[in-house]
Amino acid sequence: MGREQIPPQYPLQILSKKLINPAIPTPHNLRNLKISALDQLYPTLYLPFIFFYPNFSEKEFQLAGKKLEKSLSKILTLFYPLAGRYIDDNLSIDCNDNGIEFIETLVNGKLSPLLGRDVDCRQLSHLIPHQFESPTSPLLAIQCNIFECGGLAIGLCISHKIVDGFSFTKFIDAWATSCRLGIHKVDHPSFDLPSLLPTRETVPEIKSVQRFNPGLKTASRTFVFDGSAISNLRKIAKEGGKESHKPSRVQLVTAIIWKALMRVCQTKHGQLRPSIICHTMNMRGRTALPISDDCCGNLFRPVIVKFTLENKSNKVEFHHLVSLLGNAIRSTVTDCAKPQNGDDFSSMVSDAWKEAGEELNKDIDKVDAYGFTSLCRMPIYPDFGWGIPARVTHVQSVVELIMLFDTRDGDGVEAWMSLDENDMNVFQQDPDIIAFTSQVDH
Repeated sequence: MGREQIPPQYPLQILSKKLINPAIPTPHNLRNLKISALDQLYPTLYLPFIFFYPNFSEKEFQLAGKKLEKSLSKILTLFYPLAGRYIDDNLSIDCNDNGIEFIETLVNGKLSPLLGRDVDCRQLSHLIPHQFESPTSPLLAIQCNIFECGGLAIGLCISHKIVDGFSFTKFIDAWATSCRLGIHKVDHPSFDLPSLLPTRETVPEIKSVQRFNPGLKTASRTFVFDGSAISNLRKIAKEGGKESHKPSRVQLVTAIIWKALMRVCQTKHGQLRPSIICHTMNMRGRTALPISDDCCGNLFRPVIVKFTLENKSNKVEFHHLVSLLGNAIRSTVTDCAKPQNGDDFSSMVSDAWKEAGEELNKDIDKVDAYGFTSLCRMPIYPDFGWGIPARVTHVQSVVELIMLFDTRDGDGVEAWMSLDENDMNVFQQDPDIIAFTSQVDH
């Protein structure tokens, strides 16, 4: 029996739209928060995610919706900058308690077909509250979509200008904890980064690490590498290479995806080509500076890994890619620990992004490039009191991107991928992708 077909987008009705303010006004001494020197480096865009909870009725949401609102208002007293507005001229957040946007909708359709890993993000984009940067735009917007046939999807957009992946997952986990157990169970976040890494008068011109193609038509889907697949990949890497360090799940999954992508390009161009990837690294716990592990803001940097054709071979070895990744990650960790003051640290990060932008925009016609990011080991499955979500997904279709996060059991890795639609057709038929991933709907 085939899977249910779904339309490009289910029709929905907006039931309510309001601003949620912090339960307690933000003290005057916290009303102005300068962004950090690292926040300066990143564009003003929003990170869109959806969390799917299938076992939910419209009647149940009447009570749950009030709990979500109340706990959100309380958690904003701790994450108070999110209820403010970004002032570009001052490079600061006006923590004015203007609030975050909260929307409730009723969706005419079934949630279950949307849980499939082959659902394209364009079929989901109406389930998130689209935001565009302006002086009056909320920094956080949430859309609770109740499905007539049962189920809840929480769509969320949060400004990348003041949060990275770690900060985002910390917020969503804190909100869920507040809703489920009470705000007294929430670890307080820190917003001290700007004092350690103050903004700079001049910021180097940095090219985007994403290659924008105006005519790009993307397709997106999720590939699941379960715990068994990870164990098998680790065994293959150990047998084939001389890697003395145990590779992480992220290294293994990145390497096997990268290998498949190189074969896609080889099929398209008729020959193996040089390739480069840009991964991201969370720098918390990896610096010599007194930075709290709970600090919120942008605190990540690029990791550049290059594959060249030095051996003139037409074959890509998995263990070789694992080794390249391991070497690049260890080198980056070492670099992060070197700066002894905030100014040197900011320079190290901005120089890294500048180099990454130059590398990924060099020899575009001869070198293939891909961007990876990882939310693994971060709390991406929030439990508001009715269990963890059946599925979490990123939603964007503008650039090619690979985003990694934990499977629900924590043993495997899910790879959300947005690729050129023709490349996606070839990629999902790659023998390694077929062998090591699950295409079963969850």
